[in-house]
Amino acid sequence: MKKFLLAILLMGSVMMANAGNLITYDAPKDAEAAPEFELEVNGQKIFVYNNRIAALAYFSFDGKVDIKITFLSPVYDFDIRPKSRNIKAELSRNQVRFLLDKPENLSVEINKNIKRPLFIFANPLETNIPDKADKNVIFFEAGKIHYPDEVFIKSNQTVYIEGGAIVRGHFMTDKAQNIKILGRGILDNSRYLKGEHRPIEINQCENVLIEGIILTESRHWSCASTASNHVTYNNLKIVSENDWDDGIDIVGSQHVLVNNCFIRTKDDCIAIKSGVNYFTKFNSSFTVDDVVVQNSVMWNGVWGNALKIGFETRSDTIKNITFRNCDLIHTEGPEGTFTIHNGDRAVVKNVLYEDIRVEDSKGWLIDFKILFSQYSKDKERGKIEDVRFRNITVEGDRFPYSQLLGFDKTHRIKGVTLENFVIHGTKVTSTFNGMITTNYADEIVFK
Repeated sequence: MKKFLLAILLMGSVMMANAGNLITYDAPKDAEAAPEFELEVNGQKIFVYNNRIAALAYFSFDGKVDIKITFLSPVYDFDIRPKSRNIKAELSRNQVRFLLDKPENLSVEINKNIKRPLFIFANPLETNIPDKADKNVIFFEAGKIHYPDEVFIKSNQTVYIEGGAIVRGHFMTDKAQNIKILGRGILDNSRYLKGEHRPIEINQCENVLIEGIILTESRHWSCASTASNHVTYNNLKIVSENDWDDGIDIVGSQHVLVNNCFIRTKDDCIAIKSGVNYFTKFNSSFTVDDVVVQNSVMWNGVWGNALKIGFETRSDTIKNITFRNCDLIHTEGPEGTFTIHNGDRAVVKNVLYEDIRVEDSKGWLIDFKILFSQYSKDKERGKIEDVRFRNITVEGDRFPYSQLLGFDKTHRIKGVTLENFVIHGTKVTSTFNGMITTNYADEIVFK
């Protein structure tokens, strides 16, 4: 009876959904389609791209839309993540159907198969699309696969990847101001060898906006901002499964906002560092200050960490870091979910994790360490101070362990508060019931 009523509601809602705006994007003729998924939105077929680790599709809309997924094999069950969205869906044989009334970045997993999900990027409508005739606009048109190799972006320039375009190359900007990288299309890094080029590299820049595009197959850090300030990542989607393919690396930078992003990478989803020069020769050992990561969905693969500070912490301070209202839908690897790996001299302080939902944590849950690591260069060890967890929920099929490990009597972890931190329905009230190991760690508070 419930399924019947849901079906009636879904059918009735299609008419209301059609009252809104739906923008679809035809794929280039040589784009590879995913073999096992078909997608319709308000009765319109949406191209489903094939990727090594997922199928993916995208569109833009306002109002309401009716989503119908057809899987070309029997469907016994499914998960739509983030689970916090509470999306009510109907299963009929090999079809899954549901409604959306606002933009979402979703993972649809069929028959518990996390090796081959369907990612649906349901975008808001675009505003302020740049004029392709503007001399300061680098415009990649829809319906084509473009091969520009390196695109060097200068001050006051905008790069626009139109929905339905694929760009197989990489973007670089250095000592520039007022940069924008926008659109709905795909920047694909698959042409390069491991470690050869980063999809987007932002060096020593100011006032940068990256918005709306999809990055795939990153061969090194996907979208690093180094020694830069006032950088915004908004509605950026990253889909990759390669060594060293960190999602967003924030290195020696200040005033950085990551908002409404979807990151699925083999290596770290978010990594905050200072003093790294793997690709660069200039100094990046600057204080990291005022970084906010919010309203985003993360899937960390078999390497790396979900939300990480470190290992390279080669500045005096890394401070005022906020992770807020995020869904960590999978953390597959052994390293960790919430990690501060202080491998150099920095005092890492004033860090807030708030309103975060962890659906699956295979490795360490909290892993804070002050240490000498393979990445360390500073002789002096640092400290970790004033870290707050507030309103954290953790689910999954195993109870994850945590550890807070200072280095010695001088280089300690001090002031960690866990407030309303719930694991598998149990509120953490002590190191014992939270399964937290400590050493050289003081002022651990549970609320």
